[in-house]
Formats: sequence, structure tokens, C-alpha cells
Amino acid sequence: MKKLCYALLFLLIAFKSFSQETEKLPKEPWEEIVEINGQRYSLLKKWNSDIKVQLEGNYTTTDSLNITKVLAKLNAITESINIGFSKDEIANLKISFIDANVNERDKYGEMLRMFSKDQKGFTKGKLYIYSSKSNPNFNNSLESTISKALVGGFFSPLFQNKRNSIFNRAVNYNNSKIPLNAKDIAIIKEAYKPDFEKKLQIANKQFKHILDDLYTKKVKARDRNLWWVTNPVALIFLPALILSLFFIFLISKIKKSIDLKIKRDWLRFGVIALISLFFMSIVIILCVSFYDFLTIPDDYDKAPIIRLDTILSTTVSLYLVLFPLLYLFRFIELKIQKTLKSIFTKTALIFLSTGFLPFICTVLLFGIVINHKGSSVNIQGDYLTLSKIFLFLMAIASIRALISFFIFKERNLIIENETKLSNLRELKTKAELKSLQSQINPHFLYNALNSIASLAHTNADKTEKMALSLSDLFKYTINRKGKKTSTVNDELEMVRSYLEIEQTRFGDRLEFVINVKEDMLQVEIPMFLLQPLVENAVKHGVSKVEDKGVIKLNIIKTDKGLEIEVIDNGPDFPEGLVSGHGLQTVHDLLRLSYGDKASLKWQNTPQKSISISIDKTA
Repeated sequence: MKKLCYALLFLLIAFKSFSQETEKLPKEPWEEIVEINGQRYSLLKKWNSDIKVQLEGNYTTTDSLNITKVLAKLNAITESINIGFSKDEIANLKISFIDANVNERDKYGEMLRMFSKDQKGFTKGKLYIYSSKSNPNFNNSLESTISKALVGGFFSPLFQNKRNSIFNRAVNYNNSKIPLNAKDIAIIKEAYKPDFEKKLQIANKQFKHILDDLYTKKVKARDRNLWWVTNPVALIFLPALILSLFFIFLISKIKKSIDLKIKRDWLRFGVIALISLFFMSIVIILCVSFYDFLTIPDDYDKAPIIRLDTILSTTVSLYLVLFPLLYLFRFIELKIQKTLKSIFTKTALIFLSTGFLPFICTVLLFGIVINHKGSSVNIQGDYLTLSKIFLFLMAIASIRALISFFIFKERNLIIENETKLSNLRELKTKAELKSLQSQINPHFLYNALNSIASLAHTNADKTEKMALSLSDLFKYTINRKGKKTSTVNDELEMVRSYLEIEQTRFGDRLEFVINVKEDMLQVEIPMFLLQPLVENAVKHGVSKVEDKGVIKLNIIKTDKGLEIEVIDNGPDFPEGLVSGHGLQTVHDLLRLSYGDKASLKWQNTPQKSISISIDKTA
């Protein structure tokens, strides 16, 4: 059933197109109608509502009767509207009789007229008629003037030897001396038939040679020596390209500045899009305006370079239509990038969203316009326009899909390389941590063995105690092989074992105090972070003091994070502490574990101490 309906619809459209192509119109008056409507600044205009006439000024009963006869004659040839006197005060055509001297009549003609119109046609008007009872052709002039008020437009002045007509302004602009003839009546009659717009489209195709000849004459009338009249794109292309490249450069600079100031992606995209559309509108307005200025064959010297209608149409098209579509395309593109992984699928969807989505919107818009046009629609012309739009959108979509494919390919390569570099950095960090730990263990072992050797021949008990403590330290290291962190409690056990070894060596000369709260014992810190600090205090502090040496280890939790402090009463720190006192490994351990969120500091006043600060966000 659906196939049958589609087939009938196709046949109906084909029949309408065939009937439009095969319908032929007579040369008279349609050739002249096409010529009149082919004028750029004087298109054929008519009244789309009934004409209600009201007389004003110094008119007589005879004048009223003459105008009544003219209105009745014109009303008989206008099918789509009625013409007559207004029965109330609401009138859209006023005829005003005024007195004027001979000089004014010679200067402006016997009769003047003034009209208001919109895109559809005339809405209201006023005829100024100079009283001239001495003129024997006054009635004929009155008929010609009112008749010309029904249809706006003139013959082209480029066609020579045109007949006398109320549409020939080369004879007399106000037509006050041209009698109404049968050919003029035929033009008025056709203009006011219900199917005039439909026939006008057929006539434009049937008598296209009139429009082509008119354009050729206009070009020649402009200036035959000006090559840009027939080649405007060649003149506009290079300046437009340079201006576009300059604007692209400005947009890139503005984007860099905006990226630093605006963090929200959608807001940043909107600002960049508005700025880009602003520069695009400038290029389009200048190109369209100069193209029109270069190709307007008649009255080009009176036409402004920048026209208001071009500015309005460009602004509406870019900001009210294109800007929301850009946001829609951006939304679709982000969804595609986030949800899909295949490059070919992403590229295909971007092609569809760039080409088919705008085309569907265009088809819907055409449907609304066609529905509004009704019987005057030119289906074949609309299909041709749609096909051109389709090809244009497909070309844009193909270019964008090709660019997107290479962008996705490049992004994947960047992500892949960054992943490899991240893995390599992680392996490097692990290797450096292991290297640091291996540096700490031999260093400590060397000092401990020296202490044991110094007591071996003097005190066997102390030697045995130091050897057992050293064994506990190695057990601590072996049991945590491969780990990077340990708890504060475990690290303190290691420190106590070390200090017990050193206390055995120094005897009463070494005293140590450890201050830490219970809630801090399970906090994770890097392995071998505390022992080098305490070892440094023993080696470069207590060992240099003849009296009792005191070492204090404080671990506290602050608002900023974790604070570790080692205090001793030995000699002050010299310059170049880290490199000269074996603490470079601790500094490197902090850097590898916490980056810039941890620091190592030392001071000599008010008391000698070395401290580590670890940020709570680390």
C-alpha cells in the first residue's frame, strides 16, 4: 500500500512538472511582463487587497463622475481585487485635486503619485492631480494615471524603440500624456488573475531569452571596458582570501588568551564561535556588497557599497541559524568522541552530522516554504535548489570528515605515546626508589659495622647487642622488599633499633627522645625516610659533642599536613647541607614520592634542626 502511495505521489509530481513545462503562454503580454519584472529596482508590484478610493481637495461633480467611470472600467479587468469608492473613511487610495501654476505642471507633469508598499505589493497610495480644465485630454490622462497606479514597474530603458505605454517611462515618467491602450490593459488584466504568480514562473522560463538579453544589455550599458563587470569573483577573491587569513590569525591569538581566562569548555567555545562568526560576517558582507556593486548594471553609481539588507540577512543567517547549529555540532562531536573508540566510526558519524543533519533541516524549511507558497510552488526549481544544497553540504562534510580523521589519528598517536612515556616514567621512578634504598642500606651497614668493630676487643656484650640490633634492621628491610612505603610505627621501630646500636657505642653520651601521637602511627610514609635523618644527627651532631648529646624526633600533624623534625645539640649546619651531609638521598626520595608537595629544610636558630613538610594533598 505504501509503495502504491509513493508511486502515485511520484506520478503526481511528475505530471505537475510536465504540465508546467508543456504549458505555453502567449508572447503578448507575457514578454513585456517578464521584461518589467526583470528590472532589479522596479519589480512588478500590484495591490493584494481591494482598492478603496477617496477623493480630496478641489474636485467637482464632473471630476467625481469621470473617476467613477475609470474605476468601473478598471474593476472589470481585475479579477483578484475590487476597485471602487470607499463607503467609510478608511481608504487606501486617496485622489487629491490641487491647484498648481503652469510652471509646476511643466516641471512635475500633470499628475503626481505617491505609494507605500511592502514585499507583497502596494498597501496604500495617494494621487495628486493638478486641476487643468483647459486640457482637452485631461480625462485620458486621468485614466492612464489611475491605471498605472494599479501595477508598478516599467519597461527597461535599455531596449530601444519601445511602444508608447503607461509602462514606458522614457516617453513620460508620470504617463500624463499617454492614453491607455489594449496592450496595457492586457498587462493589468494578467497581473490581477488569481494564477498570476504561477504563470510568471512559467513565463520566466519560457521567455528566458528576454532576461538574458536584458542582463547582457545591462552589462554593456555599465561600461564595456570594465572587465570586472563580467568577472567580479576574480577581483574579490584575493582581497577576501587575505582578509580571511588575517582574521584566522586574530582568532588564533584571541583563542590563546581566552583559553587561559575561561575554564568552562562550553562558554569558551561559545565566545570563540561568536568572535569567529563576527569576522565571518564582515568577510561575507564585504564580498556580497562588492559583488553586487560590481555587477549592478543600472544605477550602480546610486547604489551604496554596503547595503542594510545584506547586513541584516547575513546577521540573521549567522547568529540566529548557524550559531545554534554550531553548538549542536559541538555537542554531537563531543558525544562521539567520548562514547566511541573506532576512528572510522567517529569519522562516519561526523560526516553524517555535518552533511545529512543540516540537509534534513533544510528540507524541513523548504517544506514549510512550499506549504506557504501553495499552488505557486515551482517543484522542479525547488528540487534543483535542494540538489545544489545537498552537493554543497556533502562537499563540506567530506572535507570536515577527512580533517577529523587525521585529527583523531593524531590524538590516538599522542595518547599512545603519552601512555608509553607515563609507563616509562613509572618504571624509572621505581628504579630510582630502589636505587635510593640500596644506597641507604650499604651506608648504614658501613657505619654499624665500624661501631661493632670498635667494640669487639673491649666489650663482648655490647658487641653482641649491636649485632642483634643490626640483624633486626636487616630483617626489617628483607620483609619489606619491593615496597615503597611503610607506616610511621614501623619506621620508628627501625630508628629505635639504630639508636640502640649507636647508644651502645656512645653509652651515656647519647640520649634520644621520640614524640609522636598514637593517631600518627599508621600514617604511610616512604621507607627509609626517618633513619637517614637520625643517622645524620648522630654522625654530624652527637659524635662531635664532648658532653651529652641529645636527639629529639618529633612527628606532628598540622592543618597543612605532616611535619617531621629531628633536633640535635651538635655543631651548626654548614652551607651546602644536602650535598655535604649525605641527605641528598632523602631529598630525592621526597621528590620522587611527592613531587613539589614535600620539602626538606634545616636551620641553626633558635635551635639546630632539620625538618620535612609533607602537604596533606600529597
